[in-house]
Amino acid sequence: MICIECVTPAPLKKLFDTHGEEGDCKCCQRHAMTIEPQILFEYIYDRLRENIAQKDDLTEFELGMLYECGSDNIAVADVGVVLSEWLDLGDEKYFDALVSGVPEEFKVDDEGHETHFFGDDGTLEKNAYEVKWEEFVAGVQYTHRFFNAKSRQFLDSVFSPLVTEDDAVKRQVIRTMANGDLIYRARLAKNISEAKKIINDPAGQFGPTPRFLASSQRMTPNGISALYCALERETCLSEIRSITGDHVVSTALTPVVELRLLDLTVLDRVDPPNLSALEVGFREALHRKVFLGSLVKKMSRPKARDDELSYLSTQVVFEYLRLRFGHQVDGLVFPSVQTGEAGTNIVFFPEASRLAYVPTAAPDEERFGDAPPVEVPINIDNPLMPLTKIMVVHGSIRYHKVTAIETRAHEYRHIYDMFMSDETRRRLNLY
Repeated sequence: MICIECVTPAPLKKLFDTHGEEGDCKCCQRHAMTIEPQILFEYIYDRLRENIAQKDDLTEFELGMLYECGSDNIAVADVGVVLSEWLDLGDEKYFDALVSGVPEEFKVDDEGHETHFFGDDGTLEKNAYEVKWEEFVAGVQYTHRFFNAKSRQFLDSVFSPLVTEDDAVKRQVIRTMANGDLIYRARLAKNISEAKKIINDPAGQFGPTPRFLASSQRMTPNGISALYCALERETCLSEIRSITGDHVVSTALTPVVELRLLDLTVLDRVDPPNLSALEVGFREALHRKVFLGSLVKKMSRPKARDDELSYLSTQVVFEYLRLRFGHQVDGLVFPSVQTGEAGTNIVFFPEASRLAYVPTAAPDEERFGDAPPVEVPINIDNPLMPLTKIMVVHGSIRYHKVTAIETRAHEYRHIYDMFMSDETRRRLNLY
């Protein structure tokens, strides 16, 4: 038996809550709360299997770089070092018994070689959440599109670090906007009649597309209408895919009340749960942390040409976030791929997408930017409709004729460079 005083790590002390019993400790000979050594050891061995990478967790490329090229980018150790240093158990009084009792799989692998363990902070090529993401995308595209419990479980796990214990969205991923802050929206105008129609009904024309006209977008499928905006006027001109010669009308919008937005561009700032390698979920949390940092690129990736299914995954994520957090936030912030991620987009949940427009008592087009925003009632037109949270800023309408489209591209010297996979680029540090 081993007593609680001879066990140092807090996660291991918790085992005494369910498995502890009074007895005599073999390590210190005192009579105290004790635990069967095998229960303690099996728990440690299980965490070693779960939280420390082994050969099957590395790709052939990573193994080749380690054993054939001598790379030291990934830490390598045997079971003794892992237990003593990586799990910090070397000073435990029961350490020798722990090492001598390790399963055979921790000593010799299937090929008869010494078993090695590898450092994994979530950046190995086999990220568990990357694999789950691919399964999620395939699932919504080809298996269960509308009722998919597996997808719900996956997204619950992905976004779990964003909420506190009382289910509130953490402040570090919230971007707030108040009355006076500006966002922008643009519309194409084929002719002067369409332009006049827009300026004569700003709230209606700059508002979300009517449901019967709403096509499949990055975040919303056919028939679901939401308000897409940008933090910069130039960005919204790019996002409507205008071409040379197009006529575009743009306007500024401002919140009527404070808006709270889930900012996908800062997901990598969310700290993972404070776990040790001796706790369940430690390695999974590291993988999720790395995956969250890459999720914004997946959500912002442009639709592949002639691939009508490529937006399905982002549409499902948007709907999930709308249902999961819609009572706490009004929409999402994500980078604009049309501007090379230099600009920033906003998509409001349908419930927050209504616009209002109230001209000032003495309109003055030239004073836009100096005059304070207009206070408007929240339910300006119909108290039975959802709250109006955004208004068109009077005097902010601008007219644009597109004279040129800038194309930016990477230039390569060889055809194989152009068609190189993202995985190969990462391996060669070409990003």
